[in-house]
Amino acid sequence: MSAPAAAAPPVRRGPPPLAKFGVPLALAAMLVAGTVLIPEFASPANLTTILLHASINAIIALGMTFVIVTAGIDLSVGSIVALAGVLAARTLTSAAVLGAVGPVGAALLAIAVGLGVGAALGLLNGGAVAYLRVAPFIVTLATMTIARGTARLVTGGVPVGYPDPGDAGYAAKVAALDVLHGLGGGRLPVPGLPSGFPVPALVMLLVIAVGAFVLTRTRFGRYVYAVGGNEEASRLSGVPVPFVKLAVYAIAGACSGLAAVLLVGQLRSGGPDAGTFYELNAIAAAVIGGTSLLGGTGTAWGTLIGALLLGVLNNALDLLGVQAFWQEIAKGGIILLAVLFDVWVTRTSAAAATKS
Repeated sequence: MSAPAAAAPPVRRGPPPLAKFGVPLALAAMLVAGTVLIPEFASPANLTTILLHASINAIIALGMTFVIVTAGIDLSVGSIVALAGVLAARTLTSAAVLGAVGPVGAALLAIAVGLGVGAALGLLNGGAVAYLRVAPFIVTLATMTIARGTARLVTGGVPVGYPDPGDAGYAAKVAALDVLHGLGGGRLPVPGLPSGFPVPALVMLLVIAVGAFVLTRTRFGRYVYAVGGNEEASRLSGVPVPFVKLAVYAIAGACSGLAAVLLVGQLRSGGPDAGTFYELNAIAAAVIGGTSLLGGTGTAWGTLIGALLLGVLNNALDLLGVQAFWQEIAKGGIILLAVLFDVWVTRTSAAAATKS
């Protein structure tokens, strides 16, 4: 008698119907409340500022979404931002690089360095998780510490970027920083927006769109959901589980590297302390956007909404003059509510499935 065929792994591409509209409605309510309570809140300049500030977190959170959907976690993304940022800034302002390829070439090379460093560290995390079977929390905690320490070692604890006026290569270095600033802090002219549309926000939308396509329209995306839904069933069904895990951590690292490049361009410098607590903001955006910490559920667009909700909250509290520690308390409360809501929805859905 032939052996029974392995059961197909469950594939859950998004949150249950009950949870689909809660966060978008909360975001809409916050926008309405901000418009009513704060006169300058709904101005085009302020709304584009919110998009600019949310873009870095949204890009990192997209990579985090891939990882969390597989029931993993990545605590190293903030430190990867720091290390990739300082190495990109060093490349951008290197006299040898500028002499060889000029400011534009140096900017392109800095982008490649930032993305490469991020992806390499992500592969390191993924390899340990997928092939050495080390718990993601432990692996990424170690990488977080190593990457942050390396960033401080490389820079001596001093930010890398804008040169002193007496620097022999001052003009070339400033020109290279200005080129990258066009990506990290530039604005595209748009009718009705006096200050223009922020380039990082456009990059954010493009990255989120690509992430959404990969998760929902590709075989790899189906594998990501399957691994998070039931890893053992996925393995029995022929899903290359180790490769999927390796890939999602590499994606998370690359997203952090891209965020580092944008941050260096925006600030015209890279600091060893950049990205502090960014991992918590990214996890918060993903969870608030409907990504379950239990794995198997989450969407790229939901993560974007979660990042925008946090951006709107921070901006509104700043404009209201709320002190920073109250902002942290509010953010923590929202994260807790999102997790509790996720647990409630999961239990409700499971109970409904059992009854049916």
